[in-house]
Parts: sequence; C-alpha cells; structure tokens
Amino acid sequence: MFGNRMRAALLAFSVLLSGLTTTVLTAAPASAAASCAGGVSVYGVLPDGRLSYTTIDPDNGNITHVVVSSKSLGFTPKALATLNFNTLLVTSPAGVLYRVDVVTNSGSLTFNDPIDVQHGWTHNLLAYDGHGHLYGTTSGGSLLQYLVSAPKPGANQIGQRREIGSGGFALKTLSASGDDRLIATAADGQLISYTVSQTGTTYTRAQLDDAGWQSFENLVSPGGGLYYGKNPDGAMYWYEDDDPADGSGTDIAYHLNDPVASRGWTQYLLSADPAGCTSTTPVKPLRSKIATLATGEVGTGEASCDKYNDACDRGALDWCAMFATWTWSAAGVSGVPRGTFIARALGKWGVDHDLFKYRSSSTHGSPKIGDWVIYGAPDGTTGGHVDVITSVHPDGTLTVVGGNVDSKVTRKVIDPDTARSGRDNVLISGYVSPPGA
Repeated sequence: MFGNRMRAALLAFSVLLSGLTTTVLTAAPASAAASCAGGVSVYGVLPDGRLSYTTIDPDNGNITHVVVSSKSLGFTPKALATLNFNTLLVTSPAGVLYRVDVVTNSGSLTFNDPIDVQHGWTHNLLAYDGHGHLYGTTSGGSLLQYLVSAPKPGANQIGQRREIGSGGFALKTLSASGDDRLIATAADGQLISYTVSQTGTTYTRAQLDDAGWQSFENLVSPGGGLYYGKNPDGAMYWYEDDDPADGSGTDIAYHLNDPVASRGWTQYLLSADPAGCTSTTPVKPLRSKIATLATGEVGTGEASCDKYNDACDRGALDWCAMFATWTWSAAGVSGVPRGTFIARALGKWGVDHDLFKYRSSSTHGSPKIGDWVIYGAPDGTTGGHVDVITSVHPDGTLTVVGGNVDSKVTRKVIDPDTARSGRDNVLISGYVSPPGA
C-alpha cells in the first residue's frame, strides 16, 4: 500500500505527465459486496486521440496510477470497449472496428498500431461483459449482442449477431456490470439495469433510479456493484450497489462528498476492465428495507393512517411522524420513538442520540437512503414536517416519501437546499440516521 506522501508524489508526477488533475481523498471502506483483483482499471480516449490508463482503489475511490500514451490512435474514436487488461475494441465514425493491443500500462502507456478487424460497426455505444458477449446500441434504439470467442479476436472471432431489443435503447451511457448484465443512463436522468437471458432472446429491465443521472457523459463499471460516472466538468464520482443483481437502486451508496476526482477527467470515452470485480449477494440492508417499505405505502390515504399508529385516529392527529417511525420500526430498527408524534421532536431525538446530521451549504448533511428529513429546527416544537429518503441522486436532489402530505402518503423529488414543508413552511435543518445502519 502507498503511504499518503508517496501516493501524492506519484499522482503529482502523473499529473505533469498527462495533463490530468487528480484529487486524493480519504474515505470509509467500501460497503458494496465487491471483491476486486487489484485496482479498478479504466481506459480512456483524450480529445487528441491519445489513450489514458487509470487505476482506482475500489475500497476508497482514490486514484493510484495514471499514465497517458505519447502517440494517438490515428483516427477519431467513436465508441470504446475494454475486452481485458491489455485489449481494447474501438470504432471509428466510418464504422471500422479496430483492435488495440496494449504493450504496457505500468511506467508508461504504449500500444501497437490498431488492427482493422471488421467494418459496418456504426454503434453509438459499446460494452463488453467480460464473459464473451459484446453489446452495442444503434441510432435507432436497438441493443445488439455479439459473441467474442478469443482474448484478442480477429475478423472471424466476433460474430453471432443477435438483436436483444429494438426501439427502447436510446441510451446516453452504457456499461457492462457483470455476466450478461448492463448498467445504463438515459437523457431524462434514469439509471437502468438490463439482465440478458443466456439464450440472448429476452431481457429484464429494471429502473434503479428515476432521476438525477443525466449529467454523466460516461458511466463505467468493473463489476462487483461499483459504478463510476464522469461529468462534463471533468469530475468523477463513484457509487456502490450492495446487490447489483436485485433490480433495485435503494441499496446504492453515494459518495457525493468524496469524488474520485473533482476535475481533470478530460477523456470523452471511458471503459473499465469488465472482469476486475465480482460480487456476492448480501443480506438486504436495513436502509434498503426502510426505503422499500416507505415506497410501498405511496398513495395510502389518511383514512388508513391507523396502520402507522393507533393514535392517528383516521387523521385526527398530524401523522407524518407516525409514518416515519413506522417505516423504521417495520424495517427492524430498535429503539424507535414510536410515541413521538411531532416531526421536529424526532429531530431533537436524533440530536440527543447523536444521530442528527445538520444540513449546511458545504456538506449538505450527507443524506442517505432511509434517513429522516427534518423540516424545521430539531427543537421539539410544532410546525415542521418529516419525510423518509428513498433515493439520493447524483445531482444532489432527493426522492422522499412522507405521510400526511395532501392527506396521503406522497413521494416527490426535492432540492434539499431549497425545499420547504410543514405548517410553518420551514427549510430542512438536517437528517436523522437510523441506529445500526
């Protein structure tokens, strides 16, 4: 392992060499059930046609190695897929599919002249799953699958073209996240996963998030539930999906205050080594249970609020706090203050139990899925409101679910810096984390 001083010196040298700006940050250990063979390997194409190679520590998101080639590819790349540690597939605007063999990516990045493999590759996006299948999207919105039968394929070793689906794959980004599993974003901000059947004749689509992912120009995954997204301003963020095969995004951990880099990623194409990480299916996390329970109640009317607490009396009392404590209790959180019926009193309870996180302009309180959102100061007085966070989006917005909103359980997307609620129309003061989460 590098010491902080040695790592900083290495990255400073890499910055001078490549023109990339990197940020070294300290982070908590990964929460995803990912097992990675070394660092996460990411190849990229710079605007001048040179290649870059970056390794990222999967446990904390820190960059540990950067090299950039001195020569360019010699053509304008359109789409990029990483087959393995030292083999890339790159297409040109003319539809030529090239194979690029990397000679070294340790002290420097060198590669042999690109090899013309096939023609007719007009795909917008490419992704290789590390298990023999190459995927591509077309301008018409089709998803195609190809069999790759060699580590360094020639013209006869990429074939068996199958159309997985047509018309519904107008995607902004595409990456493979496992064996016949894809992760993608759409222009409207959705985060989507696709699981393709072994026969390649059917697929399952799951919406992991309904908003907030539209800013990413690139989204890559080495597998294992790890996702890396690059913004146009050159910042890269990382995410951990506790169970990437469950079709749910409620268990994705966000590191909004701890990016891989705050600027400097000027590559316009990125691709990760798809066989770098694997995952195991964990026990469903507590935070995910809370979000699932809250979402399942959306639309429940005031006349049925007694299910959250007998004291509700069909809406005779304000019941947003009753709903919030019910979600925690039903998920198995111990010590929940079920007798507290005032939202701002739940905030005070959080302060008293060292579970309250104040919202500020710099850290935003680090909201997480399953937290309570407290509107109004956590002082126990009336006039506030409480919601439950069910999703944290990359753009900083939150999806929240709350009781006693328009006389029912309601879901909405909010900007936590400007959102107001409660009888006194107050701002968010902070968040309360469930104990044990």
